Amino acid sequence: IRKGEAVAIPVWAIHRNPKYHPNPDNFDPERFSEENKHKIQPYTYMPFGLGPRNCIGSRFALCEVKVVLYQLLNSFEVSPSNQTTIPAKLDPHSLLISIKGGHWARFNTRKTV
Repeated sequence: IRKGEAVAIPVWAIHRNPKYHPNPDNFDPERFSEENKHKIQPYTYMPFGLGPRNCIGSRFALCEVKVVLYQLLNSFEVSPSNQTTIPAKLDPHSLLISIKGGHWARFNTRKTV
């Protein structure tokens, strides 16, 4: 590596490598439970980076996401819409990680009891 060159770590590819994560494309929140955390090899899951230069706001960001999801799911029922692509396929022409055809969902207000 020459001075001034950038180095990019393919985090997205590492996160989806079946060598490190069984069935990487399946949604499996239990993969990160207290009982299963020991199965994740070091440096194979790094959504906020690692080491001394990792994201300083990672804990705050995770807390915010949990609060927003709680409020959202407490107020709405979320279901696929008619435009939702099932199964989801990644858009190969996008520079960002996005679903081919877009991200679509239906939100129905929950009835209060």
